[in-house]
Amino acid sequence: MTILISDVGGTNVRFAIAAGVDQPLEFVHSMACADFPTIEAAAAAYLAGLDADHPKNIEAVVIAVAGPVNADVVDVTNNHWRFDKCQLRSTLAVDRLLVINDFTAQALAQSDPTANGNVEVLSGTPNSLAPLLVIGPGTGLGVSGLIRSNGTLIPIEGEGGHVAFSPRSAREMALYEFHHKTHQHIVAEHFVSGHGLETIYRFLVQDMAGPAKMTAPEIGAKALAEDGVCREAAMIMLGCLGTVILNNVLTLGCWGGAVIAGGIVPRLAPLIGQSALAARIRNGGGDPGLTADLPVWLSTDPHAGLRGACAALGNDHLASRCLTG
Repeated sequence: MTILISDVGGTNVRFAIAAGVDQPLEFVHSMACADFPTIEAAAAAYLAGLDADHPKNIEAVVIAVAGPVNADVVDVTNNHWRFDKCQLRSTLAVDRLLVINDFTAQALAQSDPTANGNVEVLSGTPNSLAPLLVIGPGTGLGVSGLIRSNGTLIPIEGEGGHVAFSPRSAREMALYEFHHKTHQHIVAEHFVSGHGLETIYRFLVQDMAGPAKMTAPEIGAKALAEDGVCREAAMIMLGCLGTVILNNVLTLGCWGGAVIAGGIVPRLAPLIGQSALAARIRNGGGDPGLTADLPVWLSTDPHAGLRGACAALGNDHLASRCLTG
């Protein structure tokens, strides 16, 4: 069975081909979503770009999408794409179509959090019988989890980026008040994401010298290069991420540990040890002992979403979601 796999984020879309759910990815290619009016147009461009010898007789498609996916019509969060599942299956002329949340895919890619190049950023002893948290800031903030049950992997599907923001310091409370001037409901994603890093920067330069606006990649690059307002913005974001990780671990009982995915934190990896992330995870909550031995890994695999999406097509828990013709 030839599978077309797509990982759709707020900014970029990745495509790949696999010969089966347990086969390696081939012909991986990334494109900017802004360059295409629809996902159908992007998929057509990807397939047209394959050489004549590459497989184009696609039998199944699995798409991991940044945003809610339970409705018949999917609106991609932080993206202009919108599609009807049944119409998409018909347009692509495939036998099977599965659409899942992008962090469901990220979770399924972490069946073994010590593999695939993951870097341990907090050492600990995982409880293999407990859920694993998978979380990561990119264009937005993705949150999922993974339960291991009788040989089956069950992803916990939610929209954890939209939980209420929990400030833990006077600086974060001031950040909350700053953003509340223009937003009625303040959520974790407002600060723990690429857009969030930009918001934190704008908050800081109210009283400090610096350009009024910078993009997240620019802020991240300058944060690594020198001390100053950009590094302070990155440190605040990493501390807030630590709080979000703690809250999700305690809520879901993720004693199996946490994996940080997404596109931003791997780029800021040299700053993690200087940030409040570890202290927020280790010392937070009403009983700090609950997370004193929690392991945390950093995923640096850019294709984890594609790997997890491919695995989803063979996942028993998700089988009923698959549209067939």
